[in-house]
Amino acid sequence: MVMAASADGAERVYRVRLASGRHVTARLDGAVTPDFAEECLRGGRTVVLVDGPDGARIAGALQVASAIEKDPRGTLALEARHVRVRADQSIVLEVPGGSLAFEPGGALRFEGDKLVIDMAALVRIFAARVELP
Repeated sequence: MVMAASADGAERVYRVRLASGRHVTARLDGAVTPDFAEECLRGGRTVVLVDGPDGARIAGALQVASAIEKDPRGTLALEARHVRVRADQSIVLEVPGGSLAFEPGGALRFEGDKLVIDMAALVRIFAARVELP
């Protein structure tokens, strides 16, 4: 379990608690990105260590839940009670012929050849101004 990280020159050094309770210092293996290591640090995730000639190396993390994967037909399904997606700049969903973009400043842009709104009860539009060509 990653406990803490500190900078040692250009390379980060991590303090890791072993299953025995003993602490060791470890550096990242070349295949492990610093962002992934920080994610493990924030989540207290169990990491995999390997012993090398220059000491312990973090080689990855244990996976304890199913990874998000496409089904055989190529469909990726996310199922949850609530789904939140957050980005610093923008979010764009694209398919051939159209896109939906959430842009900086609060702009929401639909692009495509056709827009269909199919509501069973009510559509309300609250805006200071609506322009139609």
